[in-house]
This record gives sequence, C-alpha cells and structure tokens, in this order.
Amino acid sequence: MRPFFVLFVGIGLTATAQYSGPESVEYDAVGDRYFVSTTTGASIKVRDQAGTVTNFVNVSPAPYGLEIMGDTLFACSGGSVKGYLLSDATLVFNRNLGGTFLNGITTDGQYLYVTDFSGTRIYKVDVANNTHTTLVANTAGTPNGIVWDPIGDRLVVVFWGSNAPIKAYDRTSGASTTLVAGSGVSNIDGVTIDCNGNFLTASWSPDRITRYEPTFTQAGVDIGAAGLNNPADIDFDPVNNKVCVPNSGSNTVSLVDVSCSSGVAETTIVALRAIPNPTSDVLRFDPPFTRAEPYLLLDARGLLIGGGTLNANAQLDVRTLEPGTYMLDFTRAHKQVRFVKQ
Repeated sequence: MRPFFVLFVGIGLTATAQYSGPESVEYDAVGDRYFVSTTTGASIKVRDQAGTVTNFVNVSPAPYGLEIMGDTLFACSGGSVKGYLLSDATLVFNRNLGGTFLNGITTDGQYLYVTDFSGTRIYKVDVANNTHTTLVANTAGTPNGIVWDPIGDRLVVVFWGSNAPIKAYDRTSGASTTLVAGSGVSNIDGVTIDCNGNFLTASWSPDRITRYEPTFTQAGVDIGAAGLNNPADIDFDPVNNKVCVPNSGSNTVSLVDVSCSSGVAETTIVALRAIPNPTSDVLRFDPPFTRAEPYLLLDARGLLIGGGTLNANAQLDVRTLEPGTYMLDFTRAHKQVRFVKQ
C-alpha cells in the first residue's frame, strides 16, 4: 500500500446550543454552505463559511439523511422522503415509501436511493414521476450510510453492528457484492468519497473516520481526525476540501480541512484541483498539466457524456454544460476531479 499523507488543521466545532442531535451534513456547492439535520431539534440547520448557523426548515418526523439533487434538498423523515427547495425551503416533494426508519440517502443525479435502517431494505425513488420501488428487499444486515460511486458505477453501503461490513449494490438490479466482510469497527454510520476517490467511513466504536482505497483490497486506515463523538452521516466538501462530520454525541459539527496528497517513495504527488469550483465558464487545474492528458467527462449519474484530451496548461471550457455536478476522470494520470457547473 502506498504511503498516504493527510493534513488536518482547523477542526471547527460549533457551540452546543446550535445543534440538537446532529445526524447528517450535506454540502451545498452552489451556496458554499452546509446543511445539518438535527434529530432532537427536528429541523434542518444551515451553516455558512463564517460559522453562522440559522434554521432552514422544521421537519416532522425528525430528519435524518440529507441529499441535494438539482435545486432541492431531500431528507429522510420517518418512512418518507421530503424535498425542500434550496432557495426558500418550500416543500416540493413528499413521498411515503412505507419504510420503517429511513436513514441514509444518495443520488446518481436521476434517482434517489434510500436505506431503511430497521426494515433492512434499499428503496429507489423516481422524483420526476413521484414513484418508488424496492431495489433491495433484504440487505441481510442493518444498512446505514449510502453513497453513489460514479467511477465504480455502484452504490456503496455501510452497516450498523459489530465488525460491520461494507457492501456494494447494482443500482438497476440490486445485486450485492461484499467489499469488506468485517471492518474491525462497529456501528458504521456514514460514508462519503474524498478528493482522491477514496471512501471515508464514520464509526462509533471506535469514534473515527476510516479511509479505504477504491478497490477495498487494502485494510482501512484511521485518518486521525480528532474530537469525534459518535460521528454520524458524513459528507465531503470538494470545493474547500473538508470532511463534514456531525457529532451526534456532543451536538457539534466538525469541518476537517484535508490536504489530499500522497507520496510514493520520495516523490510527492499533489492532488489535482479544479479552479474555480464552482464555475460558470472555464476550469483550470492546479497543478497544471505538463503534458497532454486524456480525460472522460461523467455526469452526476456516472454516465459518460464526453471526453477528449487537454494539452499542457490548457483550460477546459464547460459553458455548454447544464448546471450540476460532474466528474473528470484523467485516465492516464489516474486522477479524478469533481466540479460544479453553475
């Protein structure tokens, strides 16, 4: 396993009174802000980059998992999924899935995928047509956090319980693959993907964030985040390179700055960044390419929508793209970059 260096600085902990039972954090790249669901407070809060926390909307039953798709923030609420406009918190979607305890939620840009913690199911929600189906009728365990992996074309799900497993599911058939049979930690609550395409999981026993490389063939590595207390449904902020951690045990939210760099022998490879991000016209890359690099362009669903080759120091014109989240996969350089088109 190659060495991996991660620098953590400035773990921002909010005052206890600002959150009551924080459960899920969702980063809004367009607004450059963080949504936080609170289970005891039965509301969704919003935190700006200055650290100011305000109420976004009250939700009953109390909200758990959060996910942005398009112009809407979706929340797990009891057995239902509810959607609120990002602009003014207007309720624009409310579908009862008949679930027992909906907890984790993710999107591929077209559908929502929702875990039922107590019902041991995974639902697939078609928001546009206001319908849903049961994608997985029995997960053979207690599913918790879920994330869509556009590069691997799979749903990655973490589980509650002792020596908790991590599994992948096909988004069409629901077929499962065990990625990690026994993680060595208990009660994994959340999962997200960082700027290097690695998977980060949040566990309660011990309180830690564990990193897995995309193939899950190596043992997970504790990334050393401090101050965690029952970390719940985490998210990654690809604009500011932060792991967003709701600490349900201490009523705080940690925003952990991450320097995504790795080392091989004595050579340091700096993670590639797209600048500015979000953008409305062109992207440049830091560090700039020193040679021509082939790339694939994938949309939020993980579907291939374009590609080509960027010359050394070239910029990428994205003005013709629809607003949304995209992934650039530089195949020869083995690097992926997420960006938001405004």
